[in-house]
Amino acid sequence: MQSHTPPVSRLFLLRHAQSAWPRPGERDFDRQLDTTGREEAERIGRAAAGMDMAPLMLVCSTAERCRQTAAAFISAMEHAPHVTLDPELYSEGPEHYLSLCAGVESGKSLMIVGHNPMIEETFNRLVGVKAANAHIPAGFPTAGLAAFVRSGEEPWRLETLLTP
Repeated sequence: MQSHTPPVSRLFLLRHAQSAWPRPGERDFDRQLDTTGREEAERIGRAAAGMDMAPLMLVCSTAERCRQTAAAFISAMEHAPHVTLDPELYSEGPEHYLSLCAGVESGKSLMIVGHNPMIEETFNRLVGVKAANAHIPAGFPTAGLAAFVRSGEEPWRLETLLTP
């Protein structure tokens, strides 16, 4: 009798790259990436592409700096993922991020492009605070990318952590 191994699912958490300080009268939501941030986003996209870390689906905050990070990341991919913009990634807490993580279908892959502190709190809950502190003692960096895998209904397991 053959045993059936469930397909592997992948999850990627990407914090937006470094943003510029707000200009006078500019809303936080509208802040753009600065020069360093654009370079970070491009660098992390190239590194991920070189490691075959291309998601099938990407859910991105509607904030400008997240959309710019996602665009730079996608430009490094051979095949663009299906992109959904989610305003709740800007305004809601880690429970919303975790609900997206829980909804990844077997054999599929999802990237979430969002904000701190929600990305860091989601990362902490997925790996545990002690392991999170060992991996990122100074906190989740801008343009940091955490890649997780799971088989079937197993918990997510950290596969790779990339920093620009």
